[in-house]
Parts: sequence; structure tokens; C-alpha cells
Amino acid sequence: MIAFVVERSVADDWHISIPLPRITALYILATVWIVITVAVAVIREPVSVVASTFWTLKWLEILVVFVLAQQYRDEIDWRSIMSLLIGAALLISLAAIVETATTSGWNQPTVFWHNPNTLAVFLGLPSLLCLAFGAVEIQRRPRVGVLSLGLGLVLVLGVGATGSRSGVITLVVGATVAVILARRRISTPLLLGTASGGVLLGLGGLWLTDRFYLFRRFFPTITLQEGGIVFSGPGTNGLYTRYELVIDAIGLWSRQPVFGYGWMASPENPHVGYLDVLYSQLLVDVGLFGLVLVLALYLGIARAFIIRRADSSPALCVTGAGWLFGMLTAGIGGAHVRVPRLMFLLVIILAAAAHLSCRDR
Repeated sequence: MIAFVVERSVADDWHISIPLPRITALYILATVWIVITVAVAVIREPVSVVASTFWTLKWLEILVVFVLAQQYRDEIDWRSIMSLLIGAALLISLAAIVETATTSGWNQPTVFWHNPNTLAVFLGLPSLLCLAFGAVEIQRRPRVGVLSLGLGLVLVLGVGATGSRSGVITLVVGATVAVILARRRISTPLLLGTASGGVLLGLGGLWLTDRFYLFRRFFPTITLQEGGIVFSGPGTNGLYTRYELVIDAIGLWSRQPVFGYGWMASPENPHVGYLDVLYSQLLVDVGLFGLVLVLALYLGIARAFIIRRADSSPALCVTGAGWLFGMLTAGIGGAHVRVPRLMFLLVIILAAAAHLSCRDR
């Protein structure tokens, strides 16, 4: 940002080109409201809001990156960035697979991501990108298509190796959305077959390596009691817990319905605690109006991907839309879509898709 200001000052040219004005405006509106909620929390609450302030600065940082990515879109080698992303994800995925295969007991690899769920959701992005690109290109360039699908399979195995339900949900929903959006230009059996095959191999690996607890997290025990169906086991505990968290969140929101408790108050504010559901977290943090604004931003980003899917390079567009909808679906068990690193990747993918689509027309 400092370099941009210096450059403009020297050139005495303050014209800024924003090819995604609607998304940028929504982002700025959401940012203004987030800053207001933190300011209100500072005035109203006796507890420290330092953590919320730092998270707000991260949100602002990503907004600046998004604006600059649009401004310098013609000077950025987007294809190299996508290749670098896939290469780094491949190494991380292999590390997760090796760690899972060589350890015993309850273990979920994180590989520098600090959280296996965040790692799995991240791996969903390059997985979908490789699968979508391979399914599009396999008829025109068979070797490139097969190589891309093979890379996608390894990345999908990495998702399965994490033992993360959020990652599997993101991947399954993302692949389904990608097929729906690009059904006329994509090989549906290849994409869905590779994605589902990778997930099954990953879960099968968990079972074969004697990680029955992890395996049962995906498939709860079903029993018949007193003429009714009862779900039990590790796979259901999270559902009941999250139901209770949503009820608690509604009670918290009713006390501060307008401004909430400040951005990222959950889980940073001890008066709020860990809510672990995206929508109830947003409701408590920024109030009902803030919830609508942030969701409008996410849906606006999805729309921007969708309207460009018919261009000559659809893989990136359908991947971005699918990944975003996958994260929003996985939001029932975690606020992955607003994790700064994932939000950063999302806006970079959007800027790349917008630029490459316009260039390929």
C-alpha cells in the first residue's frame, strides 16, 4: 500500500481502476460496519477488544490486497500464481497423507495450518481447480487433462487424510456446484468420479489404518430404540453441541441485536465464547444488519464467479464458486470462510478469474 501511494505521488496520477466495483463496494460497506461494531464494543464493554481490533485490521488488509490486485491485474502473472498454489498444496497434501499413514491413534494432520479443518478446506480449493481443469481439458488435450485429474486425486486424498468433515463437505458441495455451473463444458463423470473416489480412498485409508474413531465421525451409529431411530456415536455429538451453541448465540444476540459484540468476538471475547457456527457467529459479532451485509458480500462474490463461467476459461470461475458455496455449507460446523488466509485466497482467485475471463474473450 505504501509503495502504491509513493508510485501515485511520483506520477501525480490517482486514477484507480476497479473492474469489480459492486464487490468492492460491498466489501467497503461490510468493512465500515465491522469497524463500527468494534468501536461500539470498545465504548460499551469493560473487556478487552484488542483481539477483535487485530482481526479487523486483517480484514482491512485483505480489502487493500483485493483493491491492489484489481489495480495491477495486467501486471500479475495469474497463471503462475495458480501453478504455485497447486504446487504448494500438493506438497502439503503429501505431508498430510504421510503423517496420517505413519502415525497411530487419534491424529489429524495440520501441516502448518494449526487446524485440520482449515487445512482440509484449503486443500478443497486446489483439488477442485485441478479436477475442473482436467474435466474441461481432457477431450481437447488428453495428456494435460489426465495429469490435472491425477494431481486433483492426490489433493483429494489429502482432504480425506485430515479426517475433517468440513473438508469433505466443502469438496462434495464444491464439486456438485462446479458440475451444475459447467455441465455443458465439463466431463461430469470424470469430475464427480475422481472427487468421490478420492474421498472414499481417504476414508478407507482411515479405516484400514485402524482409525475407527475418525471413521465413525463421518458415519454415526444408527440404532432402533422404542420403535424409533436413534443416532449415536462421535458423528452425532457435534450436531447436538452445535444446536446448543446456536441457542446460546440467539440469547447473546437478543442482548445486543444492533451492533453485536464486535468482529470476531466469537471466539475471542470471553463474554461470548466459542460458537463454532458461521451464521450464529456473524449474528452475535456484528448484529443482524452486519450478518446481512457480510452474507451479501459472499453471495456477491459467488455471483461474480458465476456470471463469468461461460467464458473460454471456465475452470477457475466454477472452482471459485464451488469452493465458496462449499465453505458456506461447511459453515454449520465452523466459520472457515472468514478465516483471513482463506478469505485472502478467495479474493485473489476472484481477481484472477475476472482478469483471465476478460482477457480470454
